[in-house]
Amino acid sequence: MRTKVLILIVALVLGATAAVLAAKYLTDARSTIESESEPIEVLVAQEDIPRGVSAEELLANDLIVLEEVPRRFVASGAISSEAALEGRVLADPLSAGEQVTDGRFELPSTAGLAYSIPGELIALSIPVDEVQGVSGLVKPGDHVALFVTFDSHEIAQGGPITKLLIKDTKVLAVGAALRSERSNTGEEETQEGVLDTTRDDTQQASLNAITLTLALTADSAEKVVFAEETGTVWAALLPATGGELPETPGRTMQNILQ
Repeated sequence: MRTKVLILIVALVLGATAAVLAAKYLTDARSTIESESEPIEVLVAQEDIPRGVSAEELLANDLIVLEEVPRRFVASGAISSEAALEGRVLADPLSAGEQVTDGRFELPSTAGLAYSIPGELIALSIPVDEVQGVSGLVKPGDHVALFVTFDSHEIAQGGPITKLLIKDTKVLAVGAALRSERSNTGEEETQEGVLDTTRDDTQQASLNAITLTLALTADSAEKVVFAEETGTVWAALLPATGGELPETPGRTMQNILQ
């Protein structure tokens, strides 16, 4: 009898232990499943996207947007913050529905200028001095309008004229710089967060002659090259808020005061 009682006690203890272990296993399994099912926001491509598009264009045109994805399906290196792509370009194509990963993007200086040229356009560099180039304040990514002046020697009839040549074109590079970066010299933060924007003589001299590399259609590139060869081209910085410039008649000695 005593032996049977002992066996029964052992069986009950083992059963209780098994029940506790099973409950713990189920709890851990449920926690794991819940953790893996936790929604995580990551950037996802909304359509097929070719390489070379800047992160700014992708985000502005909603070509990549934040979507919730179960944790267990999140790709390695997936990007969950728009800020993580700042100043970068797509180095490899993306397919619709594909998660955006860090390895697909590079800095323009690493990827090369070709990655920054929008599709169907070409990159053309024009020389400008400090005045023609908006005092050196144009940065890569800005948009500019181009004006051209022809003097009387280059116009068979009608005399000198100044005319809006290109309404809007994106600046791909300024000199050799493919992205806008804060200079370590001349923009050091002072007390109370005030930036010292004074330039030394070396910096001032570097602004005297620069090149602007622009994204243009082949037709517009022909106009700009001709204007550069036969006239004087000026760049005008466009506002970041956008807006199309109106058509203008051009200015000559006959209508300059109208």
